[in-house]
Amino acid sequence: MNKISKYLLLVVPLCAAAIAATTPRISGNLLKMVETSLDDRVKSLWPENPFSIIRLTRGLYLDGYGAVFTVDVSPVLSTTSMMHPTVTKDEVMKAHKVRLERVAELRTAMRMAVADAASSLDPVPADEQVTLVVYLTYHDWEDISGTPGQITFRGKKKALIDAKRAGAAALAQAVLITEN
Repeated sequence: MNKISKYLLLVVPLCAAAIAATTPRISGNLLKMVETSLDDRVKSLWPENPFSIIRLTRGLYLDGYGAVFTVDVSPVLSTTSMMHPTVTKDEVMKAHKVRLERVAELRTAMRMAVADAASSLDPVPADEQVTLVVYLTYHDWEDISGTPGQITFRGKKKALIDAKRAGAAALAQAVLITEN
């Protein structure tokens, strides 16, 4: 019996460590909740564009880095159809103006969205990142000059949460935005 006790004292902690190492820090349900919240935020930006989300938000957790979310967005609704297969120069110019306005709206809305995501991700350590990458799709006929194809919003979780409480100016400082 003494040998069995010594064996169990050695094996049980090793099994527990192995199980803990394979258990994800962030549950799939929590990621799904944040994904849905981000999708709802994008959909509410432009209610007249029911096709604003091209590919729903996908999230993942990278141990040692933080949470990363991606979404594909089309800020401009296509004006083409079977009855109107071509786009006029005027429509291209209007679409470009709309695209510029909506990219600006997206920057503001997603800055707050990444902070809200940080608040929802309790298991993510305070010093890790919360990142949202928005891919901006376009139609073949669109003038995309002066607009990015991708906007990345990121910040350390604790800084995002603190900045959200402090207000818009603090949030603007806490969220690093890069465009490509």
